[in-house]
Amino acid sequence: MQVTFDFGTAVWTIMGILVGVGAYQWSQPTLPSTPTAQPMGMTKGERLVLALTAAVAVITFGAYISHGVKKVEIDKPVPTVSTTISPTVSTTMPPMVFMTASELLK
Repeated sequence: MQVTFDFGTAVWTIMGILVGVGAYQWSQPTLPSTPTAQPMGMTKGERLVLALTAAVAVITFGAYISHGVKKVEIDKPVPTVSTTISPTVSTTMPPMVFMTASELLK
């Protein structure tokens, strides 16, 4: 998806930041009922992750709603393993085999 800076992008970015701040404030731990009890709720790191996830979700879905999906990329077939010998290397060296990452994971 190509992101351009236009009015729609600015609006969804501001909305995402506001939703992130709201999610961070909403997830504050509750105060304990007794002075010796531990506060109940999320840690600061968990609250930050929740706020960032909410902001990114709003920006992403807002961009799709505003601009739509322009095209869908279809995966191309994975090429087969090929063996090549470099002409500058002496022939006593073994041939070099090039593999893609998806072939290594099979």
